[in-house]
Amino acid sequence: MWPWMQLLGFNLFWLLAVVWQQPAPLLGLLALHGLFSPQRGRDLRLLPIALAGCLLDALLWQLGLFEFAAGFPLWLALLWLGFALTLAHGLRWLVVLPRWQQALIGGVGGASSYVTGAAMGAVQLPWGLGISCAVLALIWAGWLPLLVWGMVKLHACDQVGI
Repeated sequence: MWPWMQLLGFNLFWLLAVVWQQPAPLLGLLALHGLFSPQRGRDLRLLPIALAGCLLDALLWQLGLFEFAAGFPLWLALLWLGFALTLAHGLRWLVVLPRWQQALIGGVGGASSYVTGAAMGAVQLPWGLGISCAVLALIWAGWLPLLVWGMVKLHACDQVGI
């Protein structure tokens, strides 16, 4: 039951991040996760995953794929922390999938997340919707399998599905 609740909670987390773009509600949800997580100790092992995601987005921002109203936002860094936690809880079923399926899910899910965020005004995509979507899909097709592999190597989750 926890993985499904955590996955649902991350969807709320994502929505709050994109709509409000403020750290306070995100910090509150992260605190709730820490309170109820069945693997608090392992959750700390996910910090490198969150940092890697922040670095990737910072690079894409510096390259001009993203534009934000006031520099690189704190809410995006917190969103990466929430996503890293979700990988080990609500999305841990990805571990048992073949890499090509992880890549397909990453390409579609990753790109659509950014495009939806842009449609909601959280980020601008100066390269245009088509090019940005294609670039993000290619990046995320490789990125998600890499994140799942890293999560397993960090022993941040069990290697079993839900």
